[in-house]
Amino acid sequence: MKSKYVKNTIFLLFIIYSSFLSAQKNPYLFSSQIDSILAHDSSPYKYQTASWNYSFIGDFKRAIEVKEQQFPNAKPGKPSTEQIEFFKKYSAVNAKNQILKEAAKTRIVIINEAHYMSLHRSYLSGLLEDLHGLGYNFIGFEGLSYEDTLLNSRKYPVLNSGFYVVEPCFGNLIREAIRNEYFVFAYEQKFNDSLQELVGREKAQAMNIMKLMELHPQSKFVIYCGYDHAVEDTLKNFMGLPMAGQLKALSSINPFTIDQTQLSEYFNVGSRFRRLMELDFDALYIDSNGTLFNRASIPKVIDCNVYHPNTEYKFNRPTWLITKHTKFRQIQSKIKIGFPCLVKTYLANEDINIAVPFDLVELKSPDDETAILLSKNSKHKLVIQNRIGETQIIEIK
Repeated sequence: MKSKYVKNTIFLLFIIYSSFLSAQKNPYLFSSQIDSILAHDSSPYKYQTASWNYSFIGDFKRAIEVKEQQFPNAKPGKPSTEQIEFFKKYSAVNAKNQILKEAAKTRIVIINEAHYMSLHRSYLSGLLEDLHGLGYNFIGFEGLSYEDTLLNSRKYPVLNSGFYVVEPCFGNLIREAIRNEYFVFAYEQKFNDSLQELVGREKAQAMNIMKLMELHPQSKFVIYCGYDHAVEDTLKNFMGLPMAGQLKALSSINPFTIDQTQLSEYFNVGSRFRRLMELDFDALYIDSNGTLFNRASIPKVIDCNVYHPNTEYKFNRPTWLITKHTKFRQIQSKIKIGFPCLVKTYLANEDINIAVPFDLVELKSPDDETAILLSKNSKHKLVIQNRIGETQIIEIK
């Protein structure tokens, strides 16, 4: 059984690596291209890769829909009587406030994401300023490539910064980290290192983080990872003891581990506990003893599960994209080339030939009401491209 898991993992890494190489040339596809690839792909991971591709072009809803297609026979589940009774002892609290309270007790915060969920990246962006106020000044990204050695001095991500980093919300998460004076670093396993190859991916990741922690003993670290890498105990699969557990053992520090994936928004396939939660704010749940709800992750050990409310939309865009620094704008009347087209929005002070776009959407027709996202205090350059190769550039504030 273990060899089966290892083979699946190696195959998935191969798919990601192959996609990474092609992403350097053209990571952004039209929806018709994504659907065509999906229709002809025989890979068991095709729904996963399609969901990533939809997230890259800003289609959050479609990313969820496609991801769920890998479970064609799944039906919405109802909470069991046991789950309903268990959950009654918990009350909702503001997630940000509670996370900051817990973060103040440790030197390491580990928070995960589902790779197709741009929301998870956007949520962490909103925590960084306050975490920095608590002394957190290093942030490590599993999705970051070692190839981009100039990231902290350049102050924005580029297309070779990492496979998932080409998604605009991920790019903006990195921009926000650098704006708040974090040192951004990669910690993925180094495959050209014989020792790291020997110890395996999870321990290698922890070792890479630990090296920086030892060099900066007064600093605090935010670690951003995917899925089960945030789990603190041994799993009964190919992962063994995940990165979070490995780092806990190496550092003798109890990290605050945050899961965003188990209670993720869904249409048909997801946690039955989420059906007991109908809030309009980001929440953690806590009982009268001060114990945080983490039952959605059982039997995996993680400190808490975060609830994010169902996404609301304006101009076909998630409203959680709007912050004190951003705004929506419709620019259809300015487009002079044929539809459909991809609209890549760049900050004017960044190199549009290499930068990860600040925002990216597909406009399918002149009547498409989809808005672009702008930074309130910046000038922008829009690069608009259609399927037949026509390009238009617009400068806008």
